[in-house]
Amino acid sequence: MMLLSEDPSPWLQVLGRCHPLVLHLPLGLIPALVLLEFGAPLLRRDSPRGPIAALAWLNAVGAALAAVTGLLLASENDSTGELLGNHKLAGIALGALCVISAIAASVRRRGPFRVLLLLSFVVMLPTGHLGGSITHGKDFLFEPLEHSRTAKPPTPTGDNGTEPAPIGSEYERVIAPILERTCSKCHNPDKTKGELLLTTPEGIQRGGENGTVLVAGKPDESELLVRCLLPLDDDDHMPPEDKPQPSAEELAALRAWIAGGAKF
Repeated sequence: MMLLSEDPSPWLQVLGRCHPLVLHLPLGLIPALVLLEFGAPLLRRDSPRGPIAALAWLNAVGAALAAVTGLLLASENDSTGELLGNHKLAGIALGALCVISAIAASVRRRGPFRVLLLLSFVVMLPTGHLGGSITHGKDFLFEPLEHSRTAKPPTPTGDNGTEPAPIGSEYERVIAPILERTCSKCHNPDKTKGELLLTTPEGIQRGGENGTVLVAGKPDESELLVRCLLPLDDDDHMPPEDKPQPSAEELAALRAWIAGGAKF
């Protein structure tokens, strides 16, 4: 299939990258249609069938475009995972519901259209949430609440007033938080971009589609560090320019950990 081509056309890539632009059309039109269709009877007025039908078809076109561009974008990024798979299915279902709703909007009986419109609204909510989770991270929506509940308590001190020795390996205390902040948005179990998982020791040691990313004792041969040190405008630089970047201190800690044997 063209959508799954290993070397897609540049024009298809451009079309796929329009996904963040076109997806907002159905996200705005579906609530507007719900308001028009169900708000008029509440005000004891007739529903404006003509405008509703026109908006329903505009919504159908927008939803279909959003589904197609989303599939193209996913094939370009070569991402896998349950989260992406669920978003694909939800997006296709939403696009289909919007098209069928547009057809039903032209029918004299309002019952089928209203049922389909409500279904579209219900399916839109998890579809949008899944898409946002792919872009910003699985816990993005409720992350502030989690932080407020798990605020770090004051560090206990020993009998002599000094802090106790840190618990856990250097990887757990230092390296894992760095990877969590800068890498896990794209390399997690739900979105293993480049077939690379950076949330577990096994995934880091296994590497991705381009081979290993970690060579114990050799930081200058470890892609995990080398990619971070490339110029920000380099196509191979990681993390991407628009994502959080590791600080100089974090890069130094990563280099020291690798040089020391990259022990987990």
